This record gives sequence, structure tokens and C-alpha cells, in this order.
Amino acid sequence: MRRRAAIMLMALLGATLWGCGGQEPGEQEGRQLTLAAPRDLVAGPEDPYYIHQTLRVWEPLVTVDDRLRPVPALATSWAVADEGRRWTFTLREGVKFSDGTPLTAEAVVANIQRFLRIAPRQSAFFSLDAGMEAAYGKVDDVRAEGGEVVFVLKEAVADLPGRLAGFYSMVQSPKAFAASGDFAGKPVGTGPYTLVDWAKGRQAVLAANPRYHGTAPAYDKIVVRVIPDANARVAALQAGEVDGLVDKGALLPGQVTAVAGDSRFQVVRSPSVLTHYLTFNASRKPFSDARLREAADLVIDRPAIAGKLLAGTAKPGAGFLSPAFGDLTDPGITTTYDPRRARELVAEAGPPAEPVTILISSAETGQFPYTDIAEVLRAALQQAGLPAKVTVAEATKSVMEAGDYDIFLSAYSVPNSDADYLFRRFLRSDASWNVERRLGYRNAEFDELVDQAATQTDLAARRELYHRIQRLLATDRPMIPLAYQDSPIVTTTKVSGVTQNVAYVVDLGKLAPRT
Repeated sequence: MRRRAAIMLMALLGATLWGCGGQEPGEQEGRQLTLAAPRDLVAGPEDPYYIHQTLRVWEPLVTVDDRLRPVPALATSWAVADEGRRWTFTLREGVKFSDGTPLTAEAVVANIQRFLRIAPRQSAFFSLDAGMEAAYGKVDDVRAEGGEVVFVLKEAVADLPGRLAGFYSMVQSPKAFAASGDFAGKPVGTGPYTLVDWAKGRQAVLAANPRYHGTAPAYDKIVVRVIPDANARVAALQAGEVDGLVDKGALLPGQVTAVAGDSRFQVVRSPSVLTHYLTFNASRKPFSDARLREAADLVIDRPAIAGKLLAGTAKPGAGFLSPAFGDLTDPGITTTYDPRRARELVAEAGPPAEPVTILISSAETGQFPYTDIAEVLRAALQQAGLPAKVTVAEATKSVMEAGDYDIFLSAYSVPNSDADYLFRRFLRSDASWNVERRLGYRNAEFDELVDQAATQTDLAARRELYHRIQRLLATDRPMIPLAYQDSPIVTTTKVSGVTQNVAYVVDLGKLAPRT
């Protein structure tokens, strides 16, 4: 009876309540939850996905587990044939979209064909690359065969389920899309929640999906507020305005200890695939000289950055691949802190005529202490004979495409479990990131190794290829890892079921009031 009365009250309050989130967290018998994130997890109808997978409106064919392995989602199993050129995915039975239409293999094929048709297209979350070979390989055909989706490829792909995990295999009702590929209305997925309202840059309002095929979500309504400022997010949590903070950079590393020490809250820290990198502009001096890239590498005190500036929420970087990749990461790669050798290299190569620029994004300063890290890097470079300055920009993409930078500090991850994504998208000679953002990295051996690994179905052989790739990158240094970042999130102790995978995706469908 109490729940029925609560529902009647919500009906009386109407659209104003749903649009503005005008209730305190935890009201409605625990059926409403209010969270905050550093960024807007809804991007709108022109985005390839409309909404981030964290909000659980849509589901992919394949997802990843806490060890970055592909596991079933809408596909219950898969099989490979023809030496990696034919992959068959069997769909989960009895699944319906939130509009009541059934999930079919034809619907999945329509989603894949849409991706292939609209690429390349930028996304606030995960961009579609030109050609889409990074996602699916060279597709000859994708078709529905009963309750199965079949990919026929011109060339073998070693781990298509790993590539598809997450965004690349998002499935929504084909009725949600216009002919242009834009969304015709709101997203229509199969997840435990639906999007009922969105105020750009302010908040998203989710409602439980009554047609969800799995266990019904515990909360009738979840409001996710956008609070870019890190201190404001924690203040909202402490004031009881929100029940938790989620997503990448939810808590600054320096905030973790204080928040975890408050008995009202529970901080969940888990290893993630997120890595802080320095990317060099090697298309111009001074870092077209490999000696100066090595010098910059040698002056980085990684343990100090991970332990102090990142407050112990990260581990010092070494190999290009995060340890989240398991045995694909080469454990033999180490880094050296040697300022003296760095000064020798600078003297040998000759110091630059102008200070080198360290570029950081203003958006990321609300997620990580990049201003402090960049200043430490500036001082270290200065001591090695490389005068430097820090530049903070809102639109770092345009700055990089203009070539107006020398070093870019940022964090990157993969949305799937396939290491090929990082190498092919960032560093291969024809990679969009490499070409458009002036990395200037050209190495025929690297390209050949990446292509070999992508088609090598023998796991041991593929592992060795990835180890060779990382050793090559450790020598060439087009991008160097600073630290491997944990992902701390927080909720009040009144919330249970708080988990996230290594791609820092929190499963909202598992959140529930603690009993």
C-alpha cells in the first residue's frame, strides 16, 4: 500500500518531477536514486549511440568481464570457422526492445549495417572510424540466419568478440533510426532502463524498463546529474544531494582517502584499462628527434606521479598496454628515471629554440590532477635542458590537428577487450589519430606486426606478437605511458550492488537499496 501511495504521488507531481529531479535522494521508499557524473552521459540524436552504455538503456552483443575478457550479453555464444573469416553469434531468446518489438537477428544486422553506413562519425563517447576495419575487419557480408548473426570476412580476424564488446555491437530497435542514421526519437534498447528525459549538460532521467528480459531493476527512477567540477561533485555527495558519483574521474585521486574515511560512504576502487599517456608531436622539431623523446621519458618520475599526484590510485606505467590486458602485456618492459642521461641527450641533440608546449584538456582537469602533473613535467623537462610551458585548451582536437603542440597529456582506454584497437586507431601509419593529430610515427615493422597480430588465431603466437609490438614502442616512444589508473567511484552505504568493469562501466541495473 505504501508503494502504491508513492506511485500515486509521483503521478500527481507529473512532468515537473520527472524533468527536474525535484526529490531528495532515497525518497519513494528507496525506489529513486540520484547520481552525479563528471560529464554528460547522453549525447543526443546525432551521436552514433545517443547515450553511454553506463546508463544501461541499450545492450551490446558482447561485453567484458573484470579481466577484460569477452563475455555474453545479447549474444549467448559465438563460434568461429574458416580460419577466422566466419563468425556466428547466437542471440538470447525472449528479449524485447523497450517499445515491445522482439529482438531479432535482422534487427542486429540493421544496427551493424547502420554503423558501416554512417562511418566515419564522431561521438562524445566512442567515435566510429573511417572504414570500420578497426571494428569488424574487412566485412564481406553480415546477415541473419534464424536466431544467429553471421559475419563473413574477407580476411581473418583473431578475436571478433573482443572487438565487438561494448559500443561496436550496440543494439537498438531499427525503428529508432532515421534514414540519415540519426536517431528519429529517443533511444530504444533492451536494457533495464529507458531514457525518459534529458536536459543537455544538466541531467538525464531514467525509468525502469518493464519489458526488461533480466531481473527487474530495483529502482523505478534514476537521475544522473552532470557536475563537471570535482569539488562540487563531492560537496553534492556530502550534502546529501546525490547518492553517488560514477563514471571516469568521478573522484579525483586526492579525494579518495577523505571520502572513504566517511562512514556514510563506500568507495569502490577497481583496476581499469585507463592509462595516462604522453603523446609526442614528432612531425616537427624538437620531438622529431628520437633522442629528445628519450630524454623526456628519462626525466619522468613515474612512482612519484602515481604515488603522490595520483594519490596511490594508479601504478607507474611501463609497457604500452595496461596490465588489464593480462598476459598480452609484456612484463619485461621497464622504465628508467635518469635525469643525468636525459641532460646528456639534450646536449647531444641540441636544445630547442622555443619552449616545448605541454597540452592538456580543460575537461580532463576536472577528472584528474593534470594541471599539477603537467607542472611537474614542465619542471623536469626544464632541468633536463628542455624549457617548457603548459597550455590548457578546451578544444584539444583542433589544437593537435593544427600541429600547435609538442606533448599532449591525456588518458585513454579501450571500450572492448581488443588491443588491436589501440595500435590500429592511434599508431599505425595510416591511423586517424596518428595522421590527423600530427604524431608523425611511421614504422613499417610496427604496421606489419599489428596486421599479423590482428589475424593470428593462435593465442600464444598472438601474445608474442603483441610483446614485440610493445618492445618496439618502448624504443620508438611515439606515446609513452605514465601510469595505469584505478577507477574509484562512490555511493552512500544505503546502496548495494555497486560494481564496475575494467572499462569503468557501472552496472546501474544491479544497484539496489541496501536492506
